[in-house]
Amino acid sequence: MDNNFLSNRAGNSGGSMVQDATTIQQMSNYEPHNKILLIEDNPGDARLVEILLSESDLLNCKITNKVNLADGMAALEEADDFAAILLDLTLPDSRGFETLETLLAKYPDNNVIVLTGLQDKSLGINSVKAGAQDFLIKGAFDSDQLSKSLRYSIERNLVLKRLEETQRIANIGNWEYNPTTEEFLASDQIYRIFGLKPRKAGLNYVDILKENHPFRALNEIHQEALANQDRSVRKDIRISKIEGGYRDVFIQCKASVSAESRVILTGIMQDITERKKSEDELLKSQEKYQDFFNKSKDPIYICTMDGKCEAFNEALVELLGYPKEEISNINIHNLITSEKGMDDFFDRLKRNKEVQDFEVEMQRKDGEKRYCLITATMLDSETEESYNGVIRDITERKQAEALRKARDLARTSAKMKEKFIASISHEMRTPMNAILGMSNLVIQTELDPEQFNYISSIKQSSELLLGIVNDILEISTLENGKIKFENKDFDLKELLKNLVNVMQYKVDEKNLRLIVNIEDTVPQFIKGDKLRLNQVLYNLVGNAVKFTDTGDIHIRVLNLYDGDDNVFLKFEVEDTGIGIPKDKVAAVFETFTRIRTKDRIYEGTGLGLSIAKNLVEQQGGKIAAKSVEGEGSTFFFDLVFDIGSQEEASAPTPELDDTIHLDRPIRLLLVEDNKLNQMVAKKTLQKKWSDIDITIADNGQLGVEAIKAKKYDIVLMDIQMPIMDGYEATQYIRANMPPEIANMPILAMTAHANISKDHSYREYGMDDFVLKPFKPEQLFGKIAQYVNNGNGRS
Repeated sequence: MDNNFLSNRAGNSGGSMVQDATTIQQMSNYEPHNKILLIEDNPGDARLVEILLSESDLLNCKITNKVNLADGMAALEEADDFAAILLDLTLPDSRGFETLETLLAKYPDNNVIVLTGLQDKSLGINSVKAGAQDFLIKGAFDSDQLSKSLRYSIERNLVLKRLEETQRIANIGNWEYNPTTEEFLASDQIYRIFGLKPRKAGLNYVDILKENHPFRALNEIHQEALANQDRSVRKDIRISKIEGGYRDVFIQCKASVSAESRVILTGIMQDITERKKSEDELLKSQEKYQDFFNKSKDPIYICTMDGKCEAFNEALVELLGYPKEEISNINIHNLITSEKGMDDFFDRLKRNKEVQDFEVEMQRKDGEKRYCLITATMLDSETEESYNGVIRDITERKQAEALRKARDLARTSAKMKEKFIASISHEMRTPMNAILGMSNLVIQTELDPEQFNYISSIKQSSELLLGIVNDILEISTLENGKIKFENKDFDLKELLKNLVNVMQYKVDEKNLRLIVNIEDTVPQFIKGDKLRLNQVLYNLVGNAVKFTDTGDIHIRVLNLYDGDDNVFLKFEVEDTGIGIPKDKVAAVFETFTRIRTKDRIYEGTGLGLSIAKNLVEQQGGKIAAKSVEGEGSTFFFDLVFDIGSQEEASAPTPELDDTIHLDRPIRLLLVEDNKLNQMVAKKTLQKKWSDIDITIADNGQLGVEAIKAKKYDIVLMDIQMPIMDGYEATQYIRANMPPEIANMPILAMTAHANISKDHSYREYGMDDFVLKPFKPEQLFGKIAQYVNNGNGRS
């Protein structure tokens, strides 16, 4: 109960709950100052109070005198720890009964002793009724009376504090409701139970009847108490809090009649939320325990040591596949086998009183074997030995383990395949770099027509071989899901025009016609991966030309659907070639599938259509074919593209400028272990820049030594080399050389095709790369770019 409530009900009392004996002793030895606030404007009366207090048996009293109500209330605002307040009702800024009401309205917890004149004795009596502790008539009280009144006030204040502490410890609060005045008073603890800020003044009943107010629930309690024969009610209820959640409380409420013959409803409330939670948890635990046996998904049984099931749940019935009555009559141990032997199970059970996760096989009635783990515990029994068993079916886990091993094996195989393809690619690209490089060098010399044809044939065959290698790498990348698609604006008509120009020489060789038909509603500018679309179309058109000896090849682009900002396009490539047998149409998209005829073998790896299928499907499209053997085939696919803009699509692509702006010859270090590739690179560069200063190092270590001895403008660094590879050499240079040397441009010059996809060269400090077999114009452009820019790194 809070001080507000008790200050208005002088008849209540309480005790103190002190837990520690040492604290009790300390409290008994401590005599604090009793602060008294005197609000009195008459200096004579104020001095008289001081004299009477000095003559009394009250020690350690400290009086604070204020001459008006405003100053007195300001002193209470600053320090609300006065043991008592002596209040004159006639003050300069307040007179009469209103003085007390004003003070108590703001500070209802304070003990007020009213000072009145002799003629105002009735005013003093009414003041006590209104909430004052006592009243003294000026000129009519002596030191004993003043001491007695103050002592009672001080002791009462201590009692209130102890009672408040007791309520808080016990989590009990109390309230009172006066139906006549509709005044509702509650102790601080009532407010605390619901997380509300305590109110010193009472609540109007209208306030607590608001829909979300916790005290609203007390209205039903009051009605129930008034309706009951004994005018009381005791019950547990759940009350919602304003900010959410709830509190479980025990409530006892009683209706009684006051001295003024008015009905008063009083009640106590105890927070029992935690107790209720504990009870609920216990009840749930008991229910779970009761249901566990029957509702457990794991089979549970109680069995004697000779195999007779005394009790079992439905899960065991499902596991074994036997009717309940049969399980009760069979020896369950006959259905259990283990690689370790069941004797080991029983020995461990008897010796340790328990067995954890013992692996067994359970045989069902239909003969199926299930892999299981049994956890068993011996049961105390005065008759025969028995144990409790819990079975966990791990058949699926066993199967998953087998699948996981198969998956791991497949992944290992895939990685080995990937490494093998990358290795083969590197080994093939290295000599091809020399072949193509030499061909480029020779073709620039003076040749007679016969020699020129020979060299051109070598170059064309090498480019064909390079295309095969690229196809192998491409399909490997696609199957591993490592490809990344761009989304840029491009001109679709220009793409098709360039495609026709590339394929035209093959079409003319076979005297065919290549016809492009674009539906009018197809936008000219779209956004997507231009390179991959061109790659798909190139494969499809290339196949059409390869397998068509007479007639036409049609490329059609259709608009299937127009969206607000995208378009759904269908591409068709139709030929009048040899066609595909009906049972082989679906297979042509598989890797390494080639069309064979009795009288002719067609060149190729059989990867083009597989690459096209992967490229289309990984962009969310579909690809298919229809064909009539001997008449021709139509391959078609669909893709969704964003609608592009001419401005973005027409933005010029920067070309590599191979002009060197140095006023001296280029100093270039070539780190390469292959002698032929050394010669190809050197001769190619000298053809471009006759005065170029080239130093050749056979491996990374020699390259590092060369850099220590001489300053270079740029380094061409092979990656796969003996002693020290290109990555190690680059890292050493970046980490250990002076800045002006460490920051020079280093370009990877490698046959590892994946370097263009994973950009791993950047992790090792390289600035860029040139892929073998290199295109001379690309090599020249990148060298000029980095030499002109100076240091490759900031």
